[in-house]
Amino acid sequence: MSVIIVGGGMAGATLALAISRLSHGALPVHLIEATAPESHAHPGFDGRAIALAAGTCQQLARIGVWQSLADCATAITTVHVSDRGHAGFVTLAAEDYQLAALGQVVELHNVGQRLFALLRKAPGVTLHCPDRVANVARTQSHVEVTLESGETLTGRVLVAADGTHSALATACGVDWQQEPYEQLAVIANVATSVAHEGRAFERFTQHGPLAMLPMSDGRCSLVWCHPLERREEVLSWSDEKFCRELQSAFAGDLEKLPTPVNAVLIRWR
Repeated sequence: MSVIIVGGGMAGATLALAISRLSHGALPVHLIEATAPESHAHPGFDGRAIALAAGTCQQLARIGVWQSLADCATAITTVHVSDRGHAGFVTLAAEDYQLAALGQVVELHNVGQRLFALLRKAPGVTLHCPDRVANVARTQSHVEVTLESGETLTGRVLVAADGTHSALATACGVDWQQEPYEQLAVIANVATSVAHEGRAFERFTQHGPLAMLPMSDGRCSLVWCHPLERREEVLSWSDEKFCRELQSAFAGDLEKLPTPVNAVLIRWR
């Protein structure tokens, strides 16, 4: 009896690889994904970046995944934490914890193809991509999943890894609850005039926290929180205004900022 995973993003793909590695291919895995990673249209492998703690990277190495992702990552060697308007700050350094890095920032746009290359070679893993779930039938002992291609899969475990608003979870009657933070988050890739040298920044301001994580090519991944009532104001900023406001939020702790790249607003929840 197999495990059926619906969704081939970071969560679904790494789960399939972990099961394959830890069971030595003895436990069959069916991975269903609607979008082939080669199309560059997968919503889980876009221009965003994610931060992984050192322990997470070690776990990914254990299942043979990190070795394929390492050159998509930038090491976080130092984290600088400060509160605007207060003199104190905290600096966390990897060397203080006998680590090469506190974590890694992984750029997702190339990750999908690398994970799927591993999946195609993983013992016990069968890929159904591109394909979609047409119907799910559950019994006390197993689940049957019918695909749009007409194939029917039988498994003991069905995993919904198809995103935040999971269509599969909804179809199976799984309830979820959303709690608004009453904030929005600005996500952007920015660059500073001086190399970040592996430094990450977390800054608390009157409007909300912001974080900058080191990326490749001298860029940083920015997440900047604002109250919902500032939405229209933030949307109206030009690139130059955006950079001035960001510089002001850091009160001179950052070097001069060029224009941001791909700034996006999302609802924080």
